[in-house]
Order: sequence, then structure tokens, then C-alpha cells
Amino acid sequence: MREKAPGRWELRVFLGKDPITGKPKQVSRVYTAPRREPGAGRREAAKQLAALVSEVERGGHGGSAATFGVLLDEWTTHGERMGWSPKTLHEYRRKIDKQIRPTLGAKRLDKLTAHDLDRFYAAQLRTGLAERTVHHLHRIISAALRQGRKWGWVTFNVADDATPPTPRKTELSVPSPDRVSALIREAARPSSRAPEMAAVITLAALTGMRRGELCGLRWSDVDWRGSAVTVRQSIWQTSDGIGTKAPKTHQTRRLLLGEHAMAVLAGRLARAKEDAKLAKVKLPVDGYIFSPDVDAANPTRPDSVTQAFTRLCRRMEAPALERLRETKSRAARSDLPAADRWDYRLHDLRHYTATQLFAAGLNPKTVADRLGHADPSITLRVYTANTDAQAQEAADSLEAGLDFAALGPG
Repeated sequence: MREKAPGRWELRVFLGKDPITGKPKQVSRVYTAPRREPGAGRREAAKQLAALVSEVERGGHGGSAATFGVLLDEWTTHGERMGWSPKTLHEYRRKIDKQIRPTLGAKRLDKLTAHDLDRFYAAQLRTGLAERTVHHLHRIISAALRQGRKWGWVTFNVADDATPPTPRKTELSVPSPDRVSALIREAARPSSRAPEMAAVITLAALTGMRRGELCGLRWSDVDWRGSAVTVRQSIWQTSDGIGTKAPKTHQTRRLLLGEHAMAVLAGRLARAKEDAKLAKVKLPVDGYIFSPDVDAANPTRPDSVTQAFTRLCRRMEAPALERLRETKSRAARSDLPAADRWDYRLHDLRHYTATQLFAAGLNPKTVADRLGHADPSITLRVYTANTDAQAQEAADSLEAGLDFAALGPG
């Protein structure tokens, strides 16, 4: 506390060093006494200083003078050190650089408020981003600030007081068994550009594996005697290339297969051996099951599998689209009736697996183990669909215990 001019007191409290820059931090205020003479208001200035010290001790004025962009960079670097998936890191950094950094990156951490975040969310919605996408941006912001609080960069997470948009719950698109069978038949046609997609779709539907896990399967992962495959790794892909990682949740899992699935694998192996023989190369025992190379040295890229599946779905729509164009020359896919559309993603085969297993009466733990979920509640919340058969069974069960004869006619 010092008197800078008669009756004008500067009050200053040292806060320590900035956790990022290492520079000393302080907070200061000015108290002006009613009477402008030397020493005037000293006692009141001392009270004001004591109040300022108490305010600091309660956690006020903490945090760092660094920007939010610096924290976001350090947060993703920390994730890289902790072994986050390269795909996850790539997507986080892409969203940060494209959406978050231009608006919030230069904001000082000690000046960032929940109001700033709410204005940011509203602006993103006005650009046309979906509620679910903006909510994911909020999750990134909140996670970075939560880590910043643990590091002492901020005193509290302002994202906790923000109000992000609530994502609309979307109904899962789950193909029926007939449609999955039709996709397999179409992929297996001799004229198919990607005949291996028949095996990909079959295994995806029967195992619930993720696309990266399917691409990461090796022939050494197949237990021919035990009729099983072991999921040991997953292939990730970004704009920088591809690589291998442990399966999601780091769970290596063994999946028992039925007779048909094993026959599909045997057929795939026979074709791979024949191709290798024609090319006069050796097919290694640990070669990739799905590979663009005759020696199975490299895995098929996950994006290539997705693109092939999308092309397959478009082929399934082609006959209906041609019929529509006979009556409407400029007809587009959007004009197709819902019954003629094949708006499925490769990941929807995973939904199919879970739905069929639950419809068959299997318990959540068994389904979760097959899908590679650490927590069965995730399986129940995300990967189930209420089929018409299940709904009818529920209605019949409710009626079974009641005596409707007592109601009489009408």
C-alpha cells in the first residue's frame, strides 16, 4: 500500500508467478480518500487492502494471462503424450483450427467468460452447424479448460456455466436382415469393382467390428479350429497417412464365429492364396485379410472401405432411380421414396449387430463384449433400436396378465 498522491492510495497484492509465462502476477486497485491531504484515508485504505487480500485468498484473480489458444495447443500436445488416437488428435486439431481458434484463440484465459462461450456457440449455429457439432465443440473447450484448471492455468472452468445447444436425438438407421443380405449379394457379383466388400459386410454384420478393426485383421488372428477371430489392433487414417493402434478402449477381444462366417474367411483366404500364386509371391501367415497388395503387406485403408460401401448403396438405388427418371427426367436421389433409398453408413452394420443380438434376447454384457464396449450401459444407450417385433412383444406381454373378459362387450 502506498500513497501516490495526497489522499490517493495504490493497493497491490502479489499473486505469484504466471504458470505459463513465469512472469510475476499482481492485482492492484486505487483508493481515493474524501479529503485530499497527505495521510488522509490511511485507515480506510488499509481496510480496502485487507478486503483485496481476502478476495485473492478465496480464489479471485487467479489464472493465467496466456491465451486460450495456447492452452488448446498444450492440451492436444498433452493428449499426444498420453497416447490419444492419432485420428482423435487429428479431428480435435482440425475443429480447433477451423472453428474455435479464429474466434476464441486470442482470448486471455483470465478474461474468458461463460458469456463469451455462449456467444460463440450461437454464432456457430448461425453459420449452419448442427447442434450436435456445436455441442462437440463445447466438449473440446470444456475438456481443455478442465485440464487447465488441474494445471493451475485457470481457477475454474467457465465452460461449466456455459449453455451449449442440446443435440437432437437422431434415430439410428439400422438395415434389415434382408437388406444386409442384398448388399452382400450385390458386392459378390462377378462384375463388382470391390468383391472383397462381400466379406467385409458379412464380417461387419456378424461381429460388430469397427471399420478400423476390420482393416486391421491379419490371417494370424484367425483361429480355424476354434472358429474365432481375435481383434488385436485397429487401423487409423488421417490426411497424413495411416497407422496401427490398439482397439478402442484398449480391449483385445476374441469373437466366436458361426459356420457361415468361417466359410467366408476360408473363401477369402483361398482367393488371396490364388492371387499370390499367380503373382509368384508368398502370402505371409500374418498378412492382412483385407489388403490392396497381393502379398497382403499393407492393410486396406478405412476410408477406401467406406467409399466402396457408399458406392454399393448407390448401386442398390440405381434401378429405382432409373424408373423414376422414366416419368421425371430430372429426378435426383432426394426424389426417391424412403422405401427405395439406401441411406446407410458402414457403421450402421454395427448398429445392426447390436439390434439383432438384443432382439435375440442376449444380455447387455454379452453384446457389449462382442462390440468391444467397456461399459454395457453405452451399448444400451447407443446401439439398440426398438424393432417392431420387440414393440409387439412388449404389448402382448402387458396384456397377458389382465382378464379382459370382465370388461364385457364394448
